[in-house]
Amino acid sequence: MPKAIPPIAALMLLAGCALEEKPELALACQVTKCVCMPVQASYPLKGEPVPVQWKSNGDAYCPEGYVLRRAEK
Repeated sequence: MPKAIPPIAALMLLAGCALEEKPELALACQVTKCVCMPVQASYPLKGEPVPVQWKSNGDAYCPEGYVLRRAEK
């Protein structure tokens, strides 16, 4: 059982990194479809996405508690 702990911990760390805010997506979402995913989504990414919101300068952003992600095809 103790041998399983490091791989599980590594997967949890990777899942947490996947939910970091990526500021470059604010511009990329102008030309590719994006969604806002909940920050607290579990692995694999689950949860209901919400529509992207737009600033007056054209940058995409999400409501509090959500992060930008490229939409899955």
